Amino acid sequence: MPTPRSTRFLVEAAALPLLFAVACGGGSSSPTAPVATPMPSLVTVEIQDSAYSPKSVVVQPGDRVRWVFRGSLAGHTVTAEDGSFDSGFVFTQSGATYERVFGTDLAGRTITYKCNSHYFCCQMQGSVRVGSGAPPPPPGY
Repeated sequence: MPTPRSTRFLVEAAALPLLFAVACGGGSSSPTAPVATPMPSLVTVEIQDSAYSPKSVVVQPGDRVRWVFRGSLAGHTVTAEDGSFDSGFVFTQSGATYERVFGTDLAGRTITYKCNSHYFCCQMQGSVRVGSGAPPPPPGY
């Protein structure tokens, strides 16, 4: 027959795992995985003589667009119609680049741009839609 002292020991021993489970959160819930933040992407637009290719791109907020000169006709610019950016005349030789990050402040907007040298003669223009909900560019962009 168990003594009162041995009974107390058995009760305490049985309660210890329960106490440990409660103190440590208990349950069998699996650990919560951290939410992955998508890495910004790089979108490339080529400048080929008197055209941007592709003419219109869709990026997500935080993505970067890189314009790369691949043609032989120098003297191009990438100039936003709203004045928010302007590459200047950096496209002097094949391989020259200009980059721009389209931040979260531009989400839902469509930015149209043109080449200051070849817009009137050749309609050299393009657009960047920031986010899938951004409106389509006007005709020609």
